[in-house]
Order: sequence, then C-alpha cells, then structure tokens
Amino acid sequence: MKQQLVDAIRMLERAGYIDHNGHCSARRDATSFYVNSGASVRGTLTVDDIVTVDLDGTLVEGTARPPLEYHIHSEVYRARPDVHAVMHTHPQWSTFLTMTGAAYKPVYAQGVLLGDMPVMDSPLSINTKPMGERLAAILGRRPGLLLKAHGAVAVGADIVECFALAAYIEENAYRQYMAMQIGEPYVFSEAEQQASREKLWTPGLFRKTWDHYRSKI
Repeated sequence: MKQQLVDAIRMLERAGYIDHNGHCSARRDATSFYVNSGASVRGTLTVDDIVTVDLDGTLVEGTARPPLEYHIHSEVYRARPDVHAVMHTHPQWSTFLTMTGAAYKPVYAQGVLLGDMPVMDSPLSINTKPMGERLAAILGRRPGLLLKAHGAVAVGADIVECFALAAYIEENAYRQYMAMQIGEPYVFSEAEQQASREKLWTPGLFRKTWDHYRSKI
C-alpha cells in the first residue's frame, strides 16, 4: 500500500497536479493512515517518505512530520468510513476556475463522475481541526471538492479510484477552461450525466486511468 501511495504521488507530480506541496493518504486501519511527510520531495518520493499518523496527527510510524494539512485526511476519515484514500492536489486549471468564481461544469464524460463539485470558500491552509471538520462537512458524501484559489480534494474507496478521480477533476477543468476561451462550453445534460455515471464508474476504467499515468513514470 505504501508503494502504491508513492506511485500515486509521483504520478500526480509528473502530471503537474501537485508541486512541491500536495499530499495523499491511504487508510491503514480505523484509527490511523499513511501519508507522505510534509518535507518530502514529491517527484522523487520513496516509501521512506511515507509516515503513519493517527487521526490526531500523532506519529505512529516514522520520524518525519506529516503535512500541516493532515486535518484534511483525518477529518474525512472520521466522517467517511467508506473512504480509504484521500488526495489533496494543487492543480492549475481547476484552481483558475475557483479564483474567478467560475463553477465546475461537467463537460467531459469522466468529469461527470465528480458530480456537483462544491467549493470551500477559503484559500487558507486546512491546518486546524475545525477547518478539517468544515471541509469534511462540505464534502459530505461526494467524491471531491474544490478549495477556493487553493486546490482540490478527491476521495475514494481505494488509492486507484481516488487517483483516477483526482485526474478527472483536472482534465475536466482543463477542457472547460480552454473551451471558455472560445465560447460557452457544452455541458452534459442530466440524461448524459446519468449514462456516464452508469457506464464509467467502474474499477476497470479507474485501473486503465492509473495504468496510463503510471506508464509515464
């Protein structure tokens, strides 16, 4: 699981979805999770950069400090027993949308899987428990949300699913942004969105997405 988490972070960095910041986690058990350390270099990450912390941020395994925004992960895990992976990215295209107040719209088939993407209306770091709790409340039962002028958060049943959703957020935002330079993007109808959800929310598609990005590292 640690190696898979390392691969996910390196893939996100190679794709430009995270930079010198950004962090991803995987649930270890009911009370702890794996996460990359705050000081780690994302593009050259190894399993030695993965630490284990409990839901209060106390180190269980490792010596390096977790990221300051570990509250994103801990509070989502508290609120969502169904979630086993959380990824906080710093992608540019979806961040451009939140910087200007443009709503995320489903313009790409896989982008439909994120549904109605809420925005946490604060650009500040999620570095306190109350802010983490607020984020988890805004997320609700959804697979992802956007942070105003900051980034995005995706959650999933496992690392592969979570990674794919994180990638779809940014691909949808990229297509939406670029289309907006020409005119008003076409938005999938309710019927088209429903058909996309029924056909595309599959482990096979998530794995195909994972394998595509993994081939690049």
